[in-house]
Amino acid sequence: MRLVLQIVALVVGLPLQFLVVAALLRGPWRRFPLVLAFSAVELITAVVQAPGAIEAMRGIHSPGLPYWVTYWFGEAITELLLYAVVVSLLYRAANRLRAVRLARLLLILGACLVAAGTLLTHYDPSLPRGEWLSPWFRDLSFACALMDIVLWTSLLATRDRDRQLLLLSGGLGVQFAGTSIGESLRQMAIRSRSVPLALAGSVIIVAANLFRFYAWWQAVRQRQPAGQPEVDAQAAL
Repeated sequence: MRLVLQIVALVVGLPLQFLVVAALLRGPWRRFPLVLAFSAVELITAVVQAPGAIEAMRGIHSPGLPYWVTYWFGEAITELLLYAVVVSLLYRAANRLRAVRLARLLLILGACLVAAGTLLTHYDPSLPRGEWLSPWFRDLSFACALMDIVLWTSLLATRDRDRQLLLLSGGLGVQFAGTSIGESLRQMAIRSRSVPLALAGSVIIVAANLFRFYAWWQAVRQRQPAGQPEVDAQAAL
């Protein structure tokens, strides 16, 4: 069943990811360059990892680069880029504040301190296959979720809401929430040895990711808000 879910995720997810990248390249990438970088790397990573992931689930060990190497390498790049994306969206939304420069300075410093601090906390080269990365990614995801809540709340509080930012932030929020719920169910399944519970967690995670792909596609395929310059040198992080 896990293999079927993986195939469904690839069949539905890859076209959506391609649509997001294609839509960004038509112009919105100027407002959201890091969103384009993240989406492109995520698409390439998914294509590269897909054969190895399917073979691993089928119990096939083909010669060449082990799947876990491509997995951890891809995870490291995408997690860091996702963290940078959330920071960049907050950075752009901060232009509505009075003390714009101070808010952006504190945001960048805080983001760097959180990333570096959690990295130093969890780094342990003695662990096999980069397993120390998992708790670091967990902390980065938690920080991303908190920043996304702040971003979403601030956008809802403004009168002239930026629909693109709302959809980008909303898609991330659904993904973060779905991933948290899905991982919790997986942990419960491990303790209770429940296959249906583990499957439910995986389905929620896949559904949340697919929703984010769709929400991002809807966001970037829209026209740029009126009065918004194509290139904002201060906000283009």
